[in-house]
Amino acid sequence: MEIKQLKYFVVAADVGSFSEAGLVLFTTQSSVSKVIASLENELEYPLFKRVSKGIILTEKGKAFYKKASTIVADFDKLESENSNVQKNTVRIGMLHSSWIANCFSNFYEAHKNEDACFYVHADSTISLIERLKLSDDEVSFIYVFPDTRAQIEYLIKKYNLRFVSLKSMNGMVYFAPEDIAYTNSKDEKSLDGLKFIQSENDEYLRLGKWKDANGQPIDIRKDISVVTNSDYVMHNMLEKNHLANLSAESFNNYEREYKPGFELFNDEGQIEFGYLYNNEYTPSDLAREFIDYVRHAIEE
Repeated sequence: MEIKQLKYFVVAADVGSFSEAGLVLFTTQSSVSKVIASLENELEYPLFKRVSKGIILTEKGKAFYKKASTIVADFDKLESENSNVQKNTVRIGMLHSSWIANCFSNFYEAHKNEDACFYVHADSTISLIERLKLSDDEVSFIYVFPDTRAQIEYLIKKYNLRFVSLKSMNGMVYFAPEDIAYTNSKDEKSLDGLKFIQSENDEYLRLGKWKDANGQPIDIRKDISVVTNSDYVMHNMLEKNHLANLSAESFNNYEREYKPGFELFNDEGQIEFGYLYNNEYTPSDLAREFIDYVRHAIEE
């Protein structure tokens, strides 16, 4: 059995037509038919039923498709990785954060002349843990929220990972992107009348029970105007549409009067920021250097 047979089979199943599969695969209908026929001969059972509108999977074909599609996806990933075999590949996972994105940008500038290709994947904490389990990343930077700490610790132990905390943080309501200069001003700002933009599956909203420095409860749920999974949308609407965002406290050190927003506190405790790695694998030299770079950036 060859990977070509599996690729042809998966594409044909996806589009429901040998002729359409030929167009996708840059080959002919007859070539697709011959490859599929040879695969069916090896398996000794039919994968497709021929119907008036094209082809549909048989019951055994459906079961085989689940396995074949996984193999094809993994093979495509290996091919992609192999295209950079001449370079050192560095795989870094990170949460959605303009601060850590800026850290990586500065780190890359200092290492741009090295023979390396960086893969940077931004995702949720749970997804980053799953990627580390599969060794898709060497190191990941995550938030651990107080209400999900037990779940995260369970997954870390189960997958033989290790979490190193770098900073304990409160919440903060931002009035603009932190990298915009005018946020660093002494102008008095108020939460009254603000409209908010928040991320999909927002952990800050789920945590709830936020209070300001005076102990007054803060609930922004009724004031949310935009929900997005895009960092670009978030940044632009904070800057241009004057929305606010409830997120984690800034990593940067400010004098109180220059803070980019209101610091908020939670009854359940602080949020932990840190990095995660798989105990079964040693991160590359560049990945370890980036960990040190982030640590020092926090300490400055």
